[in-house]
Amino acid sequence: MGFFDRLYYGKAGKADYTTDDLPKNRFQLFFEVLRVRFWSLMRVNLMQVVFWIPFIFWTYLNLAALLSIDPAAADATAQIQGYLQMYLLGLIPCIAITGPSSAAAAYVTRNWARDQHSFVWSDYKDAFKDNWKQALAVSTITGLLPSVLYYGNSFYGSMAAQNFLFFIPQALILLVAIVWVLMLPLLYPLMASYELRFKHLLQNALLIALARLPHMIGVRLLTAIPVVILAVSTYFFFNIWVIFAVLIYYIFFGFAFSRLIYASVANGFFDKFINSRIEGVEINRGLYKDDDDDEEDGEADGDDEEDDEDDAE
Repeated sequence: MGFFDRLYYGKAGKADYTTDDLPKNRFQLFFEVLRVRFWSLMRVNLMQVVFWIPFIFWTYLNLAALLSIDPAAADATAQIQGYLQMYLLGLIPCIAITGPSSAAAAYVTRNWARDQHSFVWSDYKDAFKDNWKQALAVSTITGLLPSVLYYGNSFYGSMAAQNFLFFIPQALILLVAIVWVLMLPLLYPLMASYELRFKHLLQNALLIALARLPHMIGVRLLTAIPVVILAVSTYFFFNIWVIFAVLIYYIFFGFAFSRLIYASVANGFFDKFINSRIEGVEINRGLYKDDDDDEEDGEADGDDEEDDEDDAE
């Protein structure tokens, strides 16, 4: 079987788990899913990349423009600020259009992260259609965030030079941005798993993120490693091969891999804080349970009519 056959159709002959073969913890389950679903993750990633092309192209154009500026020029600082402001404004629509695809990928990877089957294209399409409104709202806020940070920091920073009390709103803007970044990995799995109004979606993501603050910080730092490598490479020594490697990573795998990490973490949080409080909903899906646990779960799994109140509208 060739590379592209494996990419689009997966690898044949992979048997389902038996009860005894099931992973004992979520760490084991993550790597089992990564092994079994590797080629399918690449398919999901390619579907997501289509929506990230404007962001990649816009970033490339502005980065090229910045690198063309002569640092010795008298107006170099003004040119940099002008390009940066233009870039941040252009980021708003570039990031906004990625939301529905992120929600769709979150649904597919959520199923895989608890060892459930998912049809890549049909489930992706259905989740895209069902969640696009909430997802678009989330991604629009995410797209606005860099501009709010930049202009808020510039305005209140200059005011704080005259009155230290303006450090308070400046710090609040930074705090809100940090909290949003920590909530974001939970927002798309939440909307793909439960029927929630938008304010309840934000509320649940906020409460879970704060309750598991160290975990969320760790997850965000982990998935930011390629971006940090890209930033360091570009700023300090501009190694074209490093930039190319990071670009290839995101084109073929990076977005879906991050979604799988977020889904794996979110599944555990949802079991603890949400699913355990919903009568009849199975928890710890995809993990090994002894006979006593199986008897307690009973018929909660059933014919998937509950599915944690899935397929959000």
